[in-house]
Amino acid sequence: MNVLSKHLTRGQKIAINLFIQREARPVDRAFHLFRQGEGSHEDVILALHAYQNPDGGFGHALEPDSRLIDSSVLNTTVALQFLAQLPVQRDHPMVKKALDYLIHQFDPASGRWPIVPAAINNVPRAPWWQVNEETGETGFEKTPGNPAAEILGYFHYFREAVPSDIIEKTEAIVMKRWDEITVWEMHEVQCYYMLAELTDNEEIKQRIYTKIKDHSEDIFMLSRQQWEGYGLQPIAVIKQTQCPLYKELEEVVEENANWYAEKLTKGGFWEPSWEWGQYPAEWAQAKKEWCSYLTVMACHPPKY
Repeated sequence: MNVLSKHLTRGQKIAINLFIQREARPVDRAFHLFRQGEGSHEDVILALHAYQNPDGGFGHALEPDSRLIDSSVLNTTVALQFLAQLPVQRDHPMVKKALDYLIHQFDPASGRWPIVPAAINNVPRAPWWQVNEETGETGFEKTPGNPAAEILGYFHYFREAVPSDIIEKTEAIVMKRWDEITVWEMHEVQCYYMLAELTDNEEIKQRIYTKIKDHSEDIFMLSRQQWEGYGLQPIAVIKQTQCPLYKELEEVVEENANWYAEKLTKGGFWEPSWEWGQYPAEWAQAKKEWCSYLTVMACHPPKY
């Protein structure tokens, strides 16, 4: 059961549906209708086609903070978040092309995936996606589990479309990093949690769940005062009552869900908790797209 849904009033749910019908991006609206049982998964795939490039990767601001038309690992992982929840063949052409793109983006010299290409510096973007021209890095390279752990999740989930030796190499890199983590970064934790949800490898699942449980006080923001800031809220990870971590943190998760329900605007959407501080016109458009994505995803936690 969606933890958030029981904290929303009937009026709020009506407002959310009206917002999605009138203002949501086509891909988010199609996904919402599919999850509501009112649309087909083919409609979601059709909407995603607008974001996929000939190289198999995704761009075109599918992740709203990056306005680059060209493909990026970042945008391709967002596309796979949608695709992993659709009843498609594991070797579906859109999936296969996306995975091939990710495979070719791996940098063997660094053992990492570049989240965004340097070309992003030429377009409006969030400041955290600026690539240092000397190092070729954004800063997220210090936490390589983002996006490597999420990518491994897709390699496991769609394993029919990925060579086994690539899966094995990626798994070794990702789990070595997991064992080394002592300082927690919210996006990296989310990537590992996604891996645990996507994989059918029970050992990997338990290694991830156990370490998160053991360090939950260091990983999550646990009070209303903290939730007003930027960090990892329990409900960002523990979205359903059947999540393995739910019982461990049930009280704070339910309080967090109630707090988040209160943050819904009268217009029926949730706003991002961050801003760019630059490119005001483009940020205004990106913010609208984030409102669409965040609202739809809050209503429809992942079902893999």
